[in-house]
Amino acid sequence: EYKAQHGNTLVPRRYVKNPRLGIWVQVQRRSHRQKKLLSNRFLRLECIGFVWCTQRLNEANWELMFQSLLEYKAQHGHTLIPRKYDKNPRLGIWVQTQRKMHRNMHSNKKASSNRVLRLKAIGFAWYLVKRVPWESVSCVWNLLDLYGAFRD
Repeated sequence: EYKAQHGNTLVPRRYVKNPRLGIWVQVQRRSHRQKKLLSNRFLRLECIGFVWCTQRLNEANWELMFQSLLEYKAQHGHTLIPRKYDKNPRLGIWVQTQRKMHRNMHSNKKASSNRVLRLKAIGFAWYLVKRVPWESVSCVWNLLDLYGAFRD
């Protein structure tokens, strides 16, 4: 049913429409890696084009998103993409994920140092500065001027 609807067997681990299916797919992949999957089940899954190893797909997806980031930087001159980026929502989420992975790397959690180096090489913005309303900035300038911070 999933394959008919999506054209593949890449059910996300946290598949909202059917959480049990996402978990089941992960169990099948793990059983296959551990050589515990029954041969008849393996054959049935093979017949529908089940994808056993998603690592290469993850790498290919990362490369595609990195290219999108390079295009964005070439066009805008920076990598300050917000998480909710209307023109390319996937890119906004991907950028947020890279920032999170970078923070996790400093906490001794798993992250690909090669990916981090590539992002650093293009001047990736690891942290976003929240925008301050202009009125607030203007108010500060007025107070500084009023109390003589800029007087000679």
